Amino acid sequence: MSKPVVIGFDGSAAADAAVQHAAREAAQRDTELRLVHAFGWAVLLPPMTPPYDDSEHGPRAAALDLLDRTAHGVRGDWPQLTVTTRLIDGSPGAVLVDASRDAQLVAVGHRGIGGFAGLLAGSTAMQIAGHATCPVTVVRGTTRPENAPIVLGMDGSTHAFAAAEVAFATAQRQGVELVLIYHDPTPSQTQPDAVTAQVEQLAQRFSDVKYRRDVAQGTTAATALIDAADRWNAGMIIVGSRGRGGFRGLITGSTSRALIEHANCPVTIAPAVAQ
Repeated sequence: MSKPVVIGFDGSAAADAAVQHAAREAAQRDTELRLVHAFGWAVLLPPMTPPYDDSEHGPRAAALDLLDRTAHGVRGDWPQLTVTTRLIDGSPGAVLVDASRDAQLVAVGHRGIGGFAGLLAGSTAMQIAGHATCPVTVVRGTTRPENAPIVLGMDGSTHAFAAAEVAFATAQRQGVELVLIYHDPTPSQTQPDAVTAQVEQLAQRFSDVKYRRDVAQGTTAATALIDAADRWNAGMIIVGSRGRGGFRGLITGSTSRALIEHANCPVTIAPAVAQ
């Protein structure tokens, strides 16, 4: 079987939504769904419960029970899926970055509880998206139609090309249209040759994917992508982990935080080398 889709699960409502998103991804890829819980997240446990308590009523047992119940529910909703669970000691960021080495995709909810609380306000999301070796999806926003298009941010960089490969492949699996957004902070009506060449190369490889291109001007990269996603009622935004021009410093700067915190749909961040 191919590499699994990994979902970081902590029992929060946001994680529940992310599980359903990840299950759809796994079903579309015909692969395993792996629920991963980083032990150390204070999930549904009484205050001051000692983490070393391994009794049948201790936190480890509670975490295992949470995973088992969630997996059982997913199997009921998605009977065709192989669903497995992992309870791994460590912090959420480190555990999921490590899990990404053997995954097609890592998904997380946009808000959490316990150790995952304040995910977007802190460094955990940045750590996962910045260091994972596979694409990472932060699931947020309201439910969009199944045929909702995908918005892709492009700037002609190598990282953007890797994201474009992920976007074209995702659009092909889902049978949806791609909206390619080139952000130019300076007045211009054209895309650079590098972007055009990348699009033409991928359009030949994914000849059944319909796409359209647009140039966004006079705003930040994050605002351009969020506005485009809202305008097209997009089901996902996909970007590279690094960029140049308007997308430079995506993960380490404010652009990534704005996308993950304010987009009204899931945001997928692809590493430099697409999986």
